[in-house]
Amino acid sequence: MYRVYLRTADQQVSEKTNTKNPAAALEAFSELVNRVELDGQKLAAVLTFNNAQLAFHRFDRSLGNSDYWRDKMDEISWPSVGAPIILDGGKRVNVYLDVISLSRAAELGNGNVSEGIRKALNEK
Repeated sequence: MYRVYLRTADQQVSEKTNTKNPAAALEAFSELVNRVELDGQKLAAVLTFNNAQLAFHRFDRSLGNSDYWRDKMDEISWPSVGAPIILDGGKRVNVYLDVISLSRAAELGNGNVSEGIRKALNEK
């Protein structure tokens, strides 16, 4: 389960999103991180999967800090979920996608980005 939320310096949590869909989690995290009206405040946007932290954005930090995620959504290390599908004649490859493409591929593939890419390539 992915969890996205806003956390205060005194550990209060608000604006929670719970989802099994990585694309929905990415969208919720991106929306929080890009709230410029929160800049400079002692707040954090948090993205977790099964209670393991994937990304932690601090609004009181700036570009170049490891806990500043604005404009770095493509660097989130997403967990592998389930065994990969083995395709006859298939080959594992790495692809680099922007946030919108990643979200759309995950949506098309019901959370499986590879399946979403295959479906998109087969659309007419």
